[in-house]
Parts: sequence; C-alpha cells; structure tokens
Amino acid sequence: MTGLVVAPFFGETPRTATRLQGDGRAADASNLVLTSGEIEPIRQPELVHTPSISGPWISVYRAFSGGSEVWLSWNRDVDVARAPLPTTTEARFYWTGDGEPRFATFAMLPSSMYALGIPKPKAAPMVSSTGGTGANVTRIYGYTFYSQFNEESALSPVNAPFTGKVDGTWTISGMDAFPASSGTGTATHSLGVTTFDNTGNHWLRAGDEIIINATKVAVASTPTNSQFTVSGNFAGATTWARVAPWNTVGMKRRLYRSAGNIGSLQLVADNVGTSYTDTLTDAQILGDELVSGSWELPPTGLKGLRVLPNGCLVGFVGNQVCYSEPFQFHAFPPEYYRSTAFDVVGLGSAGSTVIAATQSVPYVLDGQSPDVVTAEKVDNVWPCLSKRSVISVGDGVMFATTYGMAYVGLSGNRIWTQNLFTRREWEPLMPETMVGAKAEGRIFVRYDTQAGMRGVLVFDQENPDIGLTRLTFYPDEIYSDEINGSFYLVDEDGVKRYDNQEGARVAYSWLSKEYTLAKPVNMGACKVDFASQMSEADVAAELAEYQAQVDANNTAVTNYAGLGGINGSAINSTLVNGSNVTDVAPPDVSATTITLYAKSQNDGQFRPVFSKQLVADERPFKMTAGYKADVFKVGLTGTLRIMSVKMAETIKELTTL
Repeated sequence: MTGLVVAPFFGETPRTATRLQGDGRAADASNLVLTSGEIEPIRQPELVHTPSISGPWISVYRAFSGGSEVWLSWNRDVDVARAPLPTTTEARFYWTGDGEPRFATFAMLPSSMYALGIPKPKAAPMVSSTGGTGANVTRIYGYTFYSQFNEESALSPVNAPFTGKVDGTWTISGMDAFPASSGTGTATHSLGVTTFDNTGNHWLRAGDEIIINATKVAVASTPTNSQFTVSGNFAGATTWARVAPWNTVGMKRRLYRSAGNIGSLQLVADNVGTSYTDTLTDAQILGDELVSGSWELPPTGLKGLRVLPNGCLVGFVGNQVCYSEPFQFHAFPPEYYRSTAFDVVGLGSAGSTVIAATQSVPYVLDGQSPDVVTAEKVDNVWPCLSKRSVISVGDGVMFATTYGMAYVGLSGNRIWTQNLFTRREWEPLMPETMVGAKAEGRIFVRYDTQAGMRGVLVFDQENPDIGLTRLTFYPDEIYSDEINGSFYLVDEDGVKRYDNQEGARVAYSWLSKEYTLAKPVNMGACKVDFASQMSEADVAAELAEYQAQVDANNTAVTNYAGLGGINGSAINSTLVNGSNVTDVAPPDVSATTITLYAKSQNDGQFRPVFSKQLVADERPFKMTAGYKADVFKVGLTGTLRIMSVKMAETIKELTTL
C-alpha cells in the first residue's frame, strides 16, 4: 500500500529544495494562518480610517486617550513616541521626521503641535546695584524660560561678574522676550538663496520648517540671531511663521544668581519679567539649584524617536545616538550623545538597551541612566538596508540586512531568517525597500521585487518552525498599535485592520512540497478533513461584497459615455479593446479547491491530474484514474479550515492511513 498524509501544515522554507523539505512543508503559503498546525483563512482587512492628507501614507499612528482615538498620518517617514506620564496628566505624543522634532497633547491633535524643546535666552542680563551698607559681594545672574509643562530651558548667557553691597538693591534688566514663532523683516535673493533680515531675534535653527510666501521651506542657515537664509527665491517677502510654533503658552522666566561662596547658581525668583529688582539676601532666596545648565534643544535632524523605560527619549542624527534627560523630553544634553563609527540607519530597543543599526556593524548601547550609557559594537558586518525595517521584538531588535533579517539582542546575535533564506533567495526581495512590524507574536515584513512581485512576509517569532507565510497585499505602510495590539495595513484606500473579527475571508493558497513515493502509483482516492468557519454574518458579508461589485459594474455601464475619438485618451491610460467593467467572480462561500499535481515521467513537469471543490461533504471521494506517477504536489485554495489531507490508491486504503 502506498499513501500520502498531509498534516500538520507548515509554511515555506525558500532556501531548501521542495523535494528535500519535511512533510507538511509548503512551496507556497499565502493569506493563511498555520499556528495551530491547520490551514486557517484570514479575513479581509477592514477599512478603519481614511487620512485627510494626500497619499501615499508612509507613516501612521493611532493616538489614544480616555477612550478616544485620533489617527495621525504623514507622507513622510515619521517615528512617534508616547510620553510615559502619570495617568492624571494629559497624554503627550512626540515625533521626528516631519520637519524638526515636534510634540502635542492629545487635545491638540491632529492638526496642532509645538516644536520640541525650549530655546535658551540669547541675551545676558544687565546688572546694576545701588545702596546698602553691608559687605561687598560679587554676583553673577542668569535666567531660563519655563513652560506650562514644567520644561526648563538651558541658562542664558550670564552677566560679567558685578560687585555691590550684599544688602543693596540689585537691578536686573534686558532679559529676552519669550521666543517668537513668527517675524517680520525684509528678504533679498541671490544665487538661489534668500536672506531674510528679521526685526529682532528670529529664534530659528537650520532645519526648522517655516512658511514664507505661502510656501513651506526649511531654514538653511542662521548667520546671526536676526538673520536667516532659505533656499529658493522669496525676494520681497516681509513675514514668516514657524510650521510648529514654540510652546510659549503660560511661559515664564526663572532668575538665578550665584550665592556667597556656592559655585552653582541658585533660584532667586520663579516668575520675573524682562527686568527685576532683587533685594533678597542669600538666606531669603528660594535656593533651588540650577539643573538645566546643559539642557539643549534636540537636533533638528533627529530621527528614529523611541521612548525607553527609564523615561528617556532617544533618537539619532548622523552617527550620533542622542538621549534626552530622563522625564524631561524637551532636553537633550550633548553629554548624553554617543557616537558610532558609521552613520546610524535605524534604532530599536529592548528595555533600556538601545540597538543602533548602522551602515555597517550594529551597536548595543546599554545603561540605566543616559549619563552612564556605554556603546559597544557587534562583531558582525550587518549593514541595515532600510530604516523602516527596524523592529523592536521584546528582547532584541531585527532589521533587514544583506542576506536576511538580522537579530541583535539578549538571546544572541544572529541572522534570524538563516533557516529560511540564503543570500540568493533574500536579495531578490529588495531588502532596501522593506518595512517591518511586530504584532500578534509574529513578524511582518513588507517587500518588493524588481520583477514586480510584492507582498508581506510573515514569520512566527514564538514558533519559527512554522516557517514562512505571505500576504499577497502590498501596503505602503504596516503598523502595529501599542494600545490595542492590532496590526494595520495602509494602502491607497486608507488604514485597514488586518484579519478583522468579522467579514469575508480572503482566499488562501497552499501548495505542498514534492512528495516522492517508492514507486509510481495512481492516487485514486482522497479524504480531506475540513470545517467551515463562516458564520451567518460571514456569509452575508461575502454576498454583500459580491453584490457591491455587481452594482459597481452596473453603474459603470449606465454612466458610460464613451472615450471620444481616436487619440481621445493618453497612451497607456486605456486598454485597447478593453472594458470599464471588472470581472466579478461568484461569491466563494465556504469552499476550498483541492488540486493534485503529478510529475510527468516524460518531461519532468508537474501537471494537474485532479481537482475538486470542497463545500460541505467530508466523505472520501474518488480521483482520476488512468495515470501513474511517483512524485506529487497537493494544492489547496479557498476559505475552509483544513485539518488534514489523505490520499491512497483506493478508498479502502484510506482507512489505514
């Protein structure tokens, strides 16, 4: 007796010839789930949001707070981090990649935001002293800006040391107005560059985005505090405004001074104007020590923003990994920067450990506090080929490299996909185009090929022995939500929830490895164990989708007015002898087609020798007679849940398998 049993079912192993793979392995496994060992169909993605900006939508994020949600979308590569704040504080969201680093409270979303950071004052205070009969004392004064969110800037320039009486009246004046988010002045153009002479301080940096003459443009340089340049001809412009304004609502100034022999600066007053009269003794001042002396703005080109459990934001620019002060998300002290030998391409994290994927070797940056972080390179040349492929996977980070998905983390560094791909199979997937996400215990990687074959690779992180499956969708973005755990595909229609709980199922495709038998036989009988997972709602959804396609065709026919005369349409815009009516297949309600392929002993080609649609009847059935072969493949396409496939020469022999 010669028979064939296919169960349990596994995914693909592209690096291994199909004839050498283990039983149950696949040459193709698309639009299905194999975690149970059975073939389970997925459902059609559900459209949940259509962005208001023009696509393609490269980045999306679902901001959630208090039971409400706001979808954010960009046609740029943007990274978003939710600040770790007490639940009594309104949620705040920070992002990089959309101009200079920005943030917003939940109430401000989706259209309002602030530039991230508090600029330090530019002008040193002017100091004078009158009166007093006590001892002489020499003082230094400085001041900071302080925001509504308790964010403090770095210290202003300080005055030259000034000596007066300890009990005298000290007058501090000339302190800066709060940072401006717009300005007026005059603009001149020369050699492709516009120079704008602002009335007063402009508070801009190279890389900040502004609107000038109704055009969004990045600041190119800031030669002085009152002059900046932009690329392009904006001669005659008299005004400008930041795209993301500074956060000056409720802002105040804090005044500091040296006290006695104490080297540090101490807080004198918590809220002062542009001038202040100080008559306090050292014993009377508030005495809080300045802690923000080195708190600088984040670099304008910061990318890859992440939030760490220690309360830091971290990102990168060039070859520098930049940490914020813990729980002071606006402040990026330069002493917290760590350099790598090669430019960073993307960042991921595992706890407080940061993994920097570079143009060459990865780096592991470790330390519970940013002031003690050390950076060590991994001794493997694994260049990261796509920033958007970098995925944090719990205990480590994965990213697309030259010959697979590299893993760097606590369980050892390795090419995570090495059992599935060699460089020969991996490179045609164009790893430089890959986008990655983790959801539901699986790794999703969108890919492209030069041959036009596109889709999403799906790896089971918790049970990698399942092998590779694929989705035949081709989204511009894939996104895993950190609140509800759902996985989303973003295409030209909008944001779609993957494998929704209700609705029509997607037809899967599963094609087995090559099964080689001891001798040529005629597979004359088959038994498929299957089950329909379609509820009444599923059936209704299938029928509704079918009817919608029929209605769309009817509308197209009714409204058709012709395409005009010859040359009435652009070349390649209309199919010659084509139709504006789409092919509509009948609704596929709880059905799967099984196909048996046999290898011809004449030319070595596989050809279908039997095919049958399964609907409700699970009884054994006879297959085609009149042929013999010793190498077979089994194909399954449809929407039924498949538990096993058994084949033998006779129905009687099936009972012994």
